[in-house]
Amino acid sequence: MWGLTPLYTQFLEHVPYFEVIIHRVLWSLPGVFLAFRCFSGDMASLKYTVKNTKVLLMLILSATLLACHWGVFIYALLAGRGFETSLSFFITPIISIALGTLFLKEKMSKMQVAATIITVTALLIMTFYKGLPFLSLSIAITWSSYCFTRKTIAAKSIDGFLLEMFFLSIPSIIIAVWLYNKGESHFLNGFSDTMLLVGYGIINSIVFCVFSYAIKITKLSTVGIMEYLAPIVMMINTIFVLKQPISKIDIIVFILIFVSLLIYILPVVLTNKETVIKSKNNKN
Repeated sequence: MWGLTPLYTQFLEHVPYFEVIIHRVLWSLPGVFLAFRCFSGDMASLKYTVKNTKVLLMLILSATLLACHWGVFIYALLAGRGFETSLSFFITPIISIALGTLFLKEKMSKMQVAATIITVTALLIMTFYKGLPFLSLSIAITWSSYCFTRKTIAAKSIDGFLLEMFFLSIPSIIIAVWLYNKGESHFLNGFSDTMLLVGYGIINSIVFCVFSYAIKITKLSTVGIMEYLAPIVMMINTIFVLKQPISKIDIIVFILIFVSLLIYILPVVLTNKETVIKSKNNKN
């Protein structure tokens, strides 16, 4: 679903990116609350989280990181920077792996080290020929930092995301009202724009609820592997659907990073396959 985001945002190109951000927050909140009531509904757990000052402060930090990430990400999409956006999500797993290795003591295999070296080499090539990819790095760093922070917070995934959206909704409501009073709001100023902004938030709430849960139950390095899927879909959409131009250097960088993906994922796939086979043999 994340990989299809650029297609949706094409319909919002005429809307200022900060307005898209605030409505993404506002319309994620009811969606997340509904998910909380349907799939968790543990008010005792939520109350415990709210009463825990340390957890609340950490959630405010993670919410701030998420807002920064959304800001850069949405700006890049609306500006037609599809390649840089997809590249950022290829960089993100490397940063996630580094954070997991340095702070959570998650071990890297030799194959994973090799994949990381290839990815770094690809980024150096990009930097040499086209300059440092600031936009890609900004998206990657803010997202990896958010994932790392959420991994360390002692709160249920759905509780944490609900509170994050609540914290972000306060300034979002203020800005939305301010824009409406100035007559510069696209919300409630046309049926299509209103529905697109609402829909963007609802889709976002679904994706993030699933992802927040995944972060809590998997290793950060495994999250890094799965994050490769979204940029592949984004890249395909950028080239074949949105027809955005890419250079030969872009293609070379993409090929190198894709090779690193194969090197990185192959051991995981083989390990999972062996686990399934052993499980079947034990049952027999």
